Amino acid sequence: MPDSPTPNATPSEPAARPLGGQTVLVARPEVASEKAADPLVGQLRQWGAEVLTQPAIRITDPPDWRPVDQAIAQLAEFDWAVFSSANGVRFFLGRLFHLGGDVRRFEGMKIAAIGPGTAEALQEHGLRADRVPTEFHAEALADALSPLAAGRRFLLVRASRGREVLRERLQAAGAHVEQVVAYQSTDVARADPDVAARLAAGQIDWVTVTSSSIAVALARFFGDDLRRCRLASISPVTSSALRELGLAPAAEAREYTLLGLARAILEAGG
Repeated sequence: MPDSPTPNATPSEPAARPLGGQTVLVARPEVASEKAADPLVGQLRQWGAEVLTQPAIRITDPPDWRPVDQAIAQLAEFDWAVFSSANGVRFFLGRLFHLGGDVRRFEGMKIAAIGPGTAEALQEHGLRADRVPTEFHAEALADALSPLAAGRRFLLVRASRGREVLRERLQAAGAHVEQVVAYQSTDVARADPDVAARLAAGQIDWVTVTSSSIAVALARFFGDDLRRCRLASISPVTSSALRELGLAPAAEAREYTLLGLARAILEAGG
């Protein structure tokens, strides 16, 4: 899934409760191993919105840890470890710790993170990202790493599904690239019936869309009822996915983070 800073990294405060009277549906991953506060939900509520949540994809352990275990055993052979999500950091490092290792295994390596949330997840474990792109998506990360790629070995830590653009771009730049699936991303089977009823009745003003996979899940859940609300997209990539589904975003974050998404709803007039 696309990136976000930690919950205490809030934007500057606008007028008190500017989203009062608005109802926002936050579609998000369901992470079985994590109960952390959602910065998007917290910010929207702070600004006065009623917030509903709908799990759209489920994040769990990979079906087979052996490729991750092998990558951990061979960490010293890589020049770069590249993390494309905070979940990737948590699952990969969690497995490293489970196997009795620690962050000293990254000594001598460079680390890249797709955005500030992923970088902060690394910092929580005492690791500093050497490269974080100025825009928080795979193309920007590829642009940041490609000049350094020729002849280097890259380990890409990723979800079970997602785009191949980073691998393809690094290989084209002359890197040796290995990918490892650190967590499984699967579809939630069905929508919350109460949420579906409120959306069908036109009682939801906004729905947030934070990744292409969540866009697909929302279209599967709600179909044409999504036209009864406004859609807020976290990035141009996610907006493109919505348009391919015949859905037009009414707002798009300028900073591709969860708090940037909250700001986009605010700037669109709530």
